[in-house]
Order: sequence, then structure tokens, then C-alpha cells
Amino acid sequence: MPTQDEVFASIISAVEAGAKSEDKELEQSARDALTERYFGWIVKPGKTKEGKPVETPQEVWDGPPGALLREKFEAIGRRAAQESAPDQKVGGERTRGAADRVQADSDCPWCR
Repeated sequence: MPTQDEVFASIISAVEAGAKSEDKELEQSARDALTERYFGWIVKPGKTKEGKPVETPQEVWDGPPGALLREKFEAIGRRAAQESAPDQKVGGERTRGAADRVQADSDCPWCR
């Protein structure tokens, strides 16, 4: 099982890849927003639709559910980049907004 730090580094890489697919880079404020939102989340159990706990993101990171989560993080980066001004890097506000929307559109135990 990867460490919390390893999972978080993978999250940052996925968001960066999503932003780069739109020819954008992340500002430090975007990384800070991701840290605030997701570093602790890595070790918190997800929830079924009925509210029952399931594994943590850390526990599933190397399997198919982790691949799904990495896709969601790339989508956050893409969406934040698309919503940023053409001449600006992706900032924290855009990253938080994109994360809200991607999570709201997702039906996974860790997006609730």
C-alpha cells in the first residue's frame, strides 16, 4: 500500500497532467488548495450511498478504484485549466471550484 505522501504526490501529478492537457500549469495556490482538501481525505474511509464506510483512498489507490480516482483528479486539472483565463496559470480558486464540480458529478464512495 502506498503511503499518504505517495498518494498525495500522485494526486498532484494527475491534476498537473489534466492542466497540461489544456496547456496550463498550476500555481502554488492550486497545490495549496489540493493539500487542504485532499491530504487528510486520503486516509478517511469512503461511504456507500447508504452511508456505510468503505476502504480509504489510500487502501484502494493501487487498484481499479484508484485508477478511477486518478481520472477524477485529471478531470479536476482539465476543468480548472479550461475555466482559467488564457494568459494565467491555474490558481487555487479555480482548482477548488473544479474539484467541487467534478465531485458533484461523480458517484463514487470517495466523492460524497
